[in-house]
Amino acid sequence: MKKESLIIALVSSLLITGIIYVLGLLVFHSTISLLIAASNFIVCSVSVYSIYYVVVGRRLRAIHSLIVKNPAEMDDTSLDVVEERISTLLREREEELEKIDKLERHRREFLDNVSHEMKTPLFHIQGYISTLVENYTDQEMLKRYLERTEKSADRLIHILEDLDTISQLESREVSSDIEPFDIVELCEEVLESEKIDAKEKNISLVLQNDMEKVGVIGERFRIRQVMVNLAVNSIKYGKKDGQTTVRIKNEPDTILVEVADNGIGIAKEHLPRLFERFYRVDKGRSREQGGTGLGLSIVKHILEAHHQHIHVESKEGEGTTFSFKLKKAPHHSSFTH
Repeated sequence: MKKESLIIALVSSLLITGIIYVLGLLVFHSTISLLIAASNFIVCSVSVYSIYYVVVGRRLRAIHSLIVKNPAEMDDTSLDVVEERISTLLREREEELEKIDKLERHRREFLDNVSHEMKTPLFHIQGYISTLVENYTDQEMLKRYLERTEKSADRLIHILEDLDTISQLESREVSSDIEPFDIVELCEEVLESEKIDAKEKNISLVLQNDMEKVGVIGERFRIRQVMVNLAVNSIKYGKKDGQTTVRIKNEPDTILVEVADNGIGIAKEHLPRLFERFYRVDKGRSREQGGTGLGLSIVKHILEAHHQHIHVESKEGEGTTFSFKLKKAPHHSSFTH
């Protein structure tokens, strides 16, 4: 930069000096013009050099430092380096914009789903109450509509409770009550609690396990939520006279738990979004069965809090299998109930 500035200063000063020398000859007609020109050459050289190096050079160096971090990189391939970096920045910018757009779409969809899920039971309650106000003397209608109102209120409460659970899980407000417990006993307990619903569709509940007791590490209450949600989901979408099977498999450091059914299955395009809040494969059918649309999202968040993941495999018309792992408890551990 200094060499370039000096050359430009000398050339500029030489031109200015030549012009002044010619003018001096015309005006003074003597050698005094040569002295004036010489002194002017020195002054102009210093001035132009200073102006170019300080003002122009500073700006060029600033621009250069923005493009190339190390000035030593400026060589014959610097333009290729600059183009490559600009292309990378543009590509990263486009990816960021795509992510922002995707998050915004999910946010709008979530708000729409929350609004719809909340409005449905509220409108039902409002309609039942309006009917009762107009026909409060009919005792049979009064009882029937009060039962429907209670059912809609319960649905609203379940939605709010599930939303609160997800909020706690996302903000890590869940208690760290991690301790060893018997996963076999927990699965037996959950299947027993779902027998009545399974009986309505004549679905058999089966536990496949070769071990009497299987100790795992985790928060028992939360893992029970996982098993209840998976079992309920399996029964809801299982076919009549079908089967829901819970398998417990021993692995070197973990225990694999599978919940499988031979129900209607899930189309491949729905699998990536299956664990999103309020996402439903068959929206009409899901609401008829009374689900909040948050069960699988809760499952995902609970297992992530245990540093594990939920997996799903499904084929339409053949059934679905959900699976997850838990760390084994030490052999000497005493189990909680």
